[in-house]
Amino acid sequence: MTQTNTSYIVVCEGNSEYAYIQKLNRFFAENGYACIINAKRVDCGHFNEVQRKYKTEKKNNPRTTIYIWVDKDTYVRNDCGDKDKYESKANNLPKFMFSTMNFEDFLAMHQDAKTLDNWYQVCSRQKHHINPMTEGIYIALVEQHLFKDYKKGDIPFDITEDCLKTLFVNNKGKHMFRCDFADFIEMLISKHMPVE
Repeated sequence: MTQTNTSYIVVCEGNSEYAYIQKLNRFFAENGYACIINAKRVDCGHFNEVQRKYKTEKKNNPRTTIYIWVDKDTYVRNDCGDKDKYESKANNLPKFMFSTMNFEDFLAMHQDAKTLDNWYQVCSRQKHHINPMTEGIYIALVEQHLFKDYKKGDIPFDITEDCLKTLFVNNKGKHMFRCDFADFIEMLISKHMPVE
């Protein structure tokens, strides 16, 4: 018996999140999970643009639940007043799924405990949890400490059952890193288990 895929829409920040969702969809398809995520890129994480994209998608897909996944760094720094705007958002706009602090931190959460702890130490020295690093600073550190030759928009590993399990364990850890999108993936995996 063929299962019908349940479709979800995720309004996401940029190329990196989009690429990750494409790899995640491949994992779902290859492993028999009956779900698919339609990623809709904003190409930035600023509140006004995210809200605009959400409203467009909601108008075009009124019966589909739409989620929003963005980095928390711009909201912590309050770039363009994003934190203030988010805190006073309308009730009909869903709660955002945040990566704390950025997408590269989310990627680090797929790594073993020692690698993640090393990244945590790098971030702590930069006071990333208080004043999140900007791209000009953290990309060089990612290349040095996490993924050699890393480029934005590339996912430097395959998404497997093991790396997702690692992500879920790390998401519940005691360090500063957290990602609401990881909770969303875990929910999808639980809800759409393959039928034997």
